[in-house]
Amino acid sequence: MRIEAVLGLAVAVAASFSSRIEIVAGAALLACLVALFVDRRVLSRVLGVGVVLGAVFAAAAAGAAVAWASGLGRGLVVGGSVLLRLVVLATAAAVVARSVDADGIQRALARLGLRRLGLVLGLALNTLPHLADTAVTVWAAHRVRSAGRWAALGRLPRLAEVLLAHTGRVANQAAAAAALRGHAGLASIEAPAAGRPPTVVVTGPPGSGKTPVAEAVAEALAGRGVAVFGFVQPAIREDGEKAGFRLRALPGGETAELARRVAPGEGAAGTSYRFSPGGFALAARSLARAAPGAVLVVDELGPVELRGGGHWPAVERAVRTGDLAGMVVVVRRTLVPTLVEALDAADAVVVDLELETGDPVAAVVRAIVTDP
Repeated sequence: MRIEAVLGLAVAVAASFSSRIEIVAGAALLACLVALFVDRRVLSRVLGVGVVLGAVFAAAAAGAAVAWASGLGRGLVVGGSVLLRLVVLATAAAVVARSVDADGIQRALARLGLRRLGLVLGLALNTLPHLADTAVTVWAAHRVRSAGRWAALGRLPRLAEVLLAHTGRVANQAAAAAALRGHAGLASIEAPAAGRPPTVVVTGPPGSGKTPVAEAVAEALAGRGVAVFGFVQPAIREDGEKAGFRLRALPGGETAELARRVAPGEGAAGTSYRFSPGGFALAARSLARAAPGAVLVVDELGPVELRGGGHWPAVERAVRTGDLAGMVVVVRRTLVPTLVEALDAADAVVVDLELETGDPVAAVVRAIVTDP
């Protein structure tokens, strides 16, 4: 972010705390101009329906309270000032979140001995865009469930409750993610169990390429002379649709069908798939060959495994192999905390393919292999 934008935001934020509404209005205008200068998409997000209505609700509540005590005129001034201040602060936060490297802030403050503050600021910057997106989504759902615009406006208190609840949930998830990345500043992390190998969790939304990354990691590790055992589960596609999964053993590439999509209500273990014993047997054989110094690659573990079924017994036996060099596990986002707890791997490194700014394969390999 250029120095002009930084100075503009600083002036806008400082001016927004003035007691004169015309100065606060000028601060809001300045903040919006800075947002246009940095990235106009930031301004469209800040001025989206959900964010604006949330600010209007907060301003109306403040203005009504003052009007009750000091008269309508004073209430309108206070309400307008609150609304404009929220616009300034929301715009400044969105610009900073869009332009500033949260990891850079953490590193800079850590050098100053303020590691905890850096972590908190980094988490805040990472969660602000998610909260803005959620405000828009919640407002859209709110409108659909309301009989007209005025009915929707009348239910704004309920909308505010939903947004506050979501803010708490995002904060909890952010703190958990920080803990999983080795930041103990916001959570108490127990030491990993003795003998547990270094663990990297690869996650991300559906279709983000988790299986190709796992395959590339296995190839990169083998290229470094590291023995790799385990399996990947590429999708079976028929007529352009996902029809199931095939299991491919590592190393060697032997394959077997693992799962086939079936009609609703006919799947096994509460899923929409029917599983093949041959696929599980092939995975177990590959994992059983793991030896000291090897890396396990497991793509992927799901709810079935985390309830103790599927691949889990074979994975557990393989993890007990002494002196493993590491373990790479693919899992969906919602299951990351459960997986880490099940593996007793409190120091696991999480590589989220949607959030990773560099090469995810290199990030995983770096977490497992230390170059001399």
